[in-house]
Amino acid sequence: MELNNYLSLFDDYIVAPGFNRSDISKWFSMNKHKDNNRGVYAILNYKLEILYIGSSIDLRNRVPHHLYQDKLTGYFQDVLLVGIKYVAEGDVTGLERDYIRKLKPKLNKYRYNFRS
Repeated sequence: MELNNYLSLFDDYIVAPGFNRSDISKWFSMNKHKDNNRGVYAILNYKLEILYIGSSIDLRNRVPHHLYQDKLTGYFQDVLLVGIKYVAEGDVTGLERDYIRKLKPKLNKYRYNFRS
């Protein structure tokens, strides 16, 4: 998928070089969508390649949680942006699955039976 096409899939972007927790927390505290914390997120590197796609009913707590997981170890220094797509109601995992299949993120290879 072309860069411009997939960048338009997200409602907001957090600029978080190095996946800095304080940048992420500050963004969520100032976010205009405070009432809707449900959705899909994508972690992008400096080349605007998608490293990982996830979903949550509580993005404010879930996105920074990656700092404590092994999945992104070795990639933090490459992170530039976190894309957010809000989902007001319904199942967020369906949209996550669609995004993983369309965008083929590097670190989601085996979720939802996806293989590159």
